[in-house]
Amino acid sequence: MKYFSFKAVDETGVVRRGNMAALNPEDLDARLGRTNLELLNCHQSLLGFFRRKHDWSRREIIDFTFHLEQLLSAGVPLLESLSEYRDAAEKPHLSTVAGQVVDSIDNGSTLSGACAEHPLIFNKLYISMLTVGEQSGRLDNVLADLGALLKWQDETLSRIKGVMIYPSFVAAVLLLVIVFVMTWLVPGLMSFVASTGSELPWHTKALVATSDVVSKYWLYLILTLLSVVVIFRLAVEKSKNLQKRWHGLLLKLPMFGPVLFKIKLARFSRCASLMYASGISLIDTLKLSESVVDNLVLGDALRVIRLRIIDGETVSGGFSKAAVFPAIFSRMLRVGESTGAMDIAFNQTAYFYDRESRESIEKLEQLIGPAMIICVGSIMMWVVISVIGPIYDLVFSMSGQL
Repeated sequence: MKYFSFKAVDETGVVRRGNMAALNPEDLDARLGRTNLELLNCHQSLLGFFRRKHDWSRREIIDFTFHLEQLLSAGVPLLESLSEYRDAAEKPHLSTVAGQVVDSIDNGSTLSGACAEHPLIFNKLYISMLTVGEQSGRLDNVLADLGALLKWQDETLSRIKGVMIYPSFVAAVLLLVIVFVMTWLVPGLMSFVASTGSELPWHTKALVATSDVVSKYWLYLILTLLSVVVIFRLAVEKSKNLQKRWHGLLLKLPMFGPVLFKIKLARFSRCASLMYASGISLIDTLKLSESVVDNLVLGDALRVIRLRIIDGETVSGGFSKAAVFPAIFSRMLRVGESTGAMDIAFNQTAYFYDRESRESIEKLEQLIGPAMIICVGSIMMWVVISVIGPIYDLVFSMSGQL
């Protein structure tokens, strides 16, 4: 999809200007025609370049899903439900995409096909679930399950953000303190200490050297840090091997790695339970889950497991041979495999790791505070000892002479 700035005229002759996504100018003309607008001229807009990667936030997708599920459950036809959402949307980007979905369905497309035209908004899992709902005639039930899954993901993300608020605030304050100490306090005090001609200890010399670097090259340090971050992100996006190494490192980070790993397992299990219960085969469920986990290490492990199952391996056996998945994971799936209720087994596994992730997040929240205090205290102790120590020695030597 490209974004176009257009000028059009309505039925009353009023000229209207705006922006709209379309495949090409001909498609734009057709889309405007369905809204009783006649295209006068258009040009490709830079709006698409500056837009976010995802046009809709997760909560906007949740609202869209909830809206459709409620209206379809009440017996309102699909096209009317979508038109109602399009007309009631308060934000332009919501009504634009909803209008494009309505146009596609008007032209004979299914809901899943219309949503598939917007892959940056509706992922493969979402499209697959819609397809299953359309084929089974239970679209409202599938939308309800999708809404519950999206809400769970949003709540989990909110918990993580809540945990990171305090350390982010402390880190910002710590950075300001370091800048103040290194650029103003230390140079002033060290100039006084240096004027006495006394020998400075090694830790004071290190502080002075650090202060000089920060004072003289702070702008270059910031630019270098930003450049490193940008280059690293681009390199990770371009190189699959580097991306896999980075994803593996994230799962092994102290404190944060185990929490992230449990969240990934809970997300995979919940999605797998939802897909399998909706009628998606186990092989297709595992294939879709490779992208759902959003981690190349886990994704590659699921791909290997899927191939082993195709070759005749049992589900629990496939997971037990994957070193990345814990032994308890395969044990819980073995029960579902023996009873023929894999959706229930995946659901129980999701509940188990969801609870584990909640407890881990609470423990992490309790550990972050003391860790940040120790970090701040260590830096301030270094500054105090390095600055006050020479001054104290100077005063002590002067008092001894007196």
